[in-house]
Amino acid sequence: MFKLDSPLMNFLNKVADIMILNVLLLVFSIPFFTIGAAFSAAYYISFKMVRNEETYIVRSFWKSFKENFKQATVIWLIVMLVFGLLAADFRIIMYSGIAFSSWITIAMTTVTVVVLMGVVFMFPLQARFINPVKNTIKNAFLMALSHLPTAFLLVAVYAIPVLLLMLIPQLLPAIMLLGFGFVIYVKSVLLLRVFKKYEEALMEKLQENGEAADASEADSGIFAESDRIERENKMVKVFRNGKFVEVPESSLKSDTDGQK
Repeated sequence: MFKLDSPLMNFLNKVADIMILNVLLLVFSIPFFTIGAAFSAAYYISFKMVRNEETYIVRSFWKSFKENFKQATVIWLIVMLVFGLLAADFRIIMYSGIAFSSWITIAMTTVTVVVLMGVVFMFPLQARFINPVKNTIKNAFLMALSHLPTAFLLVAVYAIPVLLLMLIPQLLPAIMLLGFGFVIYVKSVLLLRVFKKYEEALMEKLQENGEAADASEADSGIFAESDRIERENKMVKVFRNGKFVEVPESSLKSDTDGQK
């Protein structure tokens, strides 16, 4: 029962890892503007936890935080701006004293829901795939609209700690230690199932086109606009360090010539 590889010990180790992840997320989110980078790093670690890949949580979190900081912060600031505008619009509708048509409220609510569904995909995409900010945001909404049941479920997952706290207020200490980490872990299970379809499709196309891709790599996060290989301005995608990145086609040719 208490062997290191027993189901009980594996469960306790997972709970401890989620607790550490939760604390790291809260600490790195304190400056507020770093929340985007903190969530991206948390998803990076959580994906590895779901896949049962060994990792040093603190060291890997810090590494991912630094690598994603610039783009994740830009995405976070854009998200805050959008939600700020939506909140201001709702405040005008509710407290301005002007009688707005019901369809305006319905339209605003619909827009808010769509934005929420897109946002729940943004930071996981930032953590798992290499893309410019514009493409990450666009791909987040495309995925959300293509996987509506999963998108709704990802939004609903955030209600679990809130409902538990409302029903059992005594759980507050446990929720503070595990709440965010637990939510991210559950979401990671759902997200990896969605991502896998795109990863496998692109991996097949890369292999068909003779691109260099090592399927044995542990972290195979990949994504291009939609799920096709892009060749623009003589740029091609190659698999390096666990992700697909764009490099000049000429550099591939020179590497091949050098190997010969």
